[in-house]
Amino acid sequence: MKHSERPSFMPWRAQYSRCATETPRPSSKPKNARTEESVFSLDALCSEVLKALHQRIRKRKPRIALDVDSSIPRLVKGSSVQIENLLHLLLSNVIALSANTAVKLSVVTRRFTAEGLEALFSIEWQYGDIALPSDPVIEGNAPPGLSFSICSSVITAMGGRLHVKKQEEGMVISFFIPLSTAGISEDAENGGAPVLLVEDNAMNRKIIASSLEHGGYAVCAVSTGREALDILFDKEWSVVLMDIQMPGMDGLETTRVIREEEKKKGRRTPIVAVTAYAGPEDKERCLAADMDDFLAKPVKLETLLSTVERITGIPSARKSAAKGPDAASAILSFTEGDTELARKIIGEFLALAPPLLLSMREAFDRKDRDTLRILSHRLKGNLAYFGEGEAFLLAEALHRELDNLSDEGVASTLLRLFSESERLIEELESEEEVAR
Repeated sequence: MKHSERPSFMPWRAQYSRCATETPRPSSKPKNARTEESVFSLDALCSEVLKALHQRIRKRKPRIALDVDSSIPRLVKGSSVQIENLLHLLLSNVIALSANTAVKLSVVTRRFTAEGLEALFSIEWQYGDIALPSDPVIEGNAPPGLSFSICSSVITAMGGRLHVKKQEEGMVISFFIPLSTAGISEDAENGGAPVLLVEDNAMNRKIIASSLEHGGYAVCAVSTGREALDILFDKEWSVVLMDIQMPGMDGLETTRVIREEEKKKGRRTPIVAVTAYAGPEDKERCLAADMDDFLAKPVKLETLLSTVERITGIPSARKSAAKGPDAASAILSFTEGDTELARKIIGEFLALAPPLLLSMREAFDRKDRDTLRILSHRLKGNLAYFGEGEAFLLAEALHRELDNLSDEGVASTLLRLFSESERLIEELESEEEVAR
């Protein structure tokens, strides 16, 4: 199917959202209101968002300027995934609406709070020939294409507020979100949390230590439980990674001794078991020994870093580069290698998916869950041709869990679904361009 045969697609893209996202890819599981919090760099997050958008628009439009005020702390605690998705969606909307005019993202401290601060995000842009409502532009009266109600619901659930204001030659989309700075350790600020690795296998010890160092952690590796006890109380460790099967004093016995000594000293260090024995009974034995978590060997890099990050509250320096299944390979597998049939299916999807996503957004605005359920099921069916990627899993989860979700939970899931669907659309469009 030729690009010109899809009249409904590009007009929708020009008027409505272009919501692209790369990494990290959010969980497919729908959640109500609150999402997991983590420690992260707001400056780095904004830079990653703009990097992904710049890769997509390439030279077709001006680059987005970024200005993060010096009042923003180096590290904050909050829902980084939600903030990333919000920025992607709003900036993608603005890119589509702003023609070739300049766009700027600014982040400043709105006010300091007892827990931390309220970060104020502002997106300034010129709207060109877009028809806008009369001044002032307020909530509920935003220009088309901003996915306003979905973003507003998510931001409100996070304790913030979204506002759109018309200026003399452009517009400012602004929202604030409360963020915490409490409980962020000095190690996190200095960027090198100390990790004690206890592992008797030389190869495993080298691989795990290298993986942790790759994540920005400062690693001290020893090979026996006795060596661990000799240095454990010399300093404060963010976490201990403990092998279980070791000659002499094994990991369970070492942990018991550590816990007894800690009672005398009035301190407690998180200990994570790392073992090749991965049965349920093995995990129970480790937790019964007062360990905090359990990792099965061989430990994947992402699992290792995410576990240490969760236990310590200190983010790793490495962003995940994981991507979903290759849509082009999945559709070729479905058509058993018939490239012509695959192109026809891709063409139909590119023509039907954008208006379907628009209808879902309108159903959310009307609070019409019956229609939203039907449309999410339809979208899931369309996405199934391209494998069980993130967009498919989100559509499936939305359809399955819709009755159990609050309005904020629905908005949060739609925000991620739109982002992942647009990522897939971009991927398929690139495949079509190459094929032509």
